[in-house]
Amino acid sequence: RPFSHWFTRKTWRRSPLCGPQASRDRDHCLWMNRVGKKVTRVYNNCSGKHAGFLTLAKHLEAELDYVEPGHPVQRAVRQAIEEICNEESPGFGIDGCSAPNFAVSLAGLARAMARFAAAGGKGDLRDVAMTRLVNAMIAHPDLVSGQGRACAALMELATEPLAVKTGAEGVYVAILPERKLGIALKIADGATRASEVAVAALLARFGAINENHPLLSRDIRNWDGIATGIVRPVAGFAAPPRG
Repeated sequence: RPFSHWFTRKTWRRSPLCGPQASRDRDHCLWMNRVGKKVTRVYNNCSGKHAGFLTLAKHLEAELDYVEPGHPVQRAVRQAIEEICNEESPGFGIDGCSAPNFAVSLAGLARAMARFAAAGGKGDLRDVAMTRLVNAMIAHPDLVSGQGRACAALMELATEPLAVKTGAEGVYVAILPERKLGIALKIADGATRASEVAVAALLARFGAINENHPLLSRDIRNWDGIATGIVRPVAGFAAPPRG
C-alpha cells in the first residue's frame, strides 16, 4: 500500500514526523510543480525510518513524541545500536529529520555491518530481522536510494550479492553476506563524491564489483559540461588485500 496510507491522518497530525522535503527525483519534482502538488512529510527521505519509529511507539503504547532522546523508542534504538556495534555510545546529535543519531566509532559501525553480513536468518529474532533487511536491500536496490544514485549503481552491477548505503557527511557502509564482511568509511570533510569513489574502490579490492565500474573514476564538470578534474582513488587505496 502507499506509504501515506500506513497511518491515519489523525496519527500523522499528532506525531512529530520528519519535516516536509522535496523529492530527490527531478522528474517527479517537475511533475509536482506542474500539477500543483504540495510537498509533504511523506517525501522526506527519512520518512520510512520515522514510520518505523511511529510503528514501534504504537506497539509500545507510548506517546508519539518518539524523537525525544529519552523516549522508549529511542532507548530501544540506542540499545540495539550499542549491542550490534559492541560498544557504548558516548552521546548523540540531532539529525536533519529531527531524530537523535547515536554516535559510534567507525570500527563499531563496521562491526555492525559485519553482524548483518554474518546473519544467517536461523538464529534469534534479531538475526532473522537482519537477514530480512539485507535480502530486501539486495532484491530492491532502487528502493534503497532511488535510480541514478551510487547505492543502486553499486548493487545493480555487483558481481555478488551485496548491500550498500550512503549516509550524511561522507559516511558509507557495505554488507557482503557471502564473505561475512562489513565495511564502513567516513570522509573527513563530509564529501559524498569522495565516499562513493572510496567505497567503490574497496568493493573492487574484494572483487565484489568489476575494476572498470564507472564509480571508480568520475569526471568533475563545470556548468558548461567541460571536464575540469577527476575523482578517483589513489593507487594504494585500490590495491588488492594481502594474503
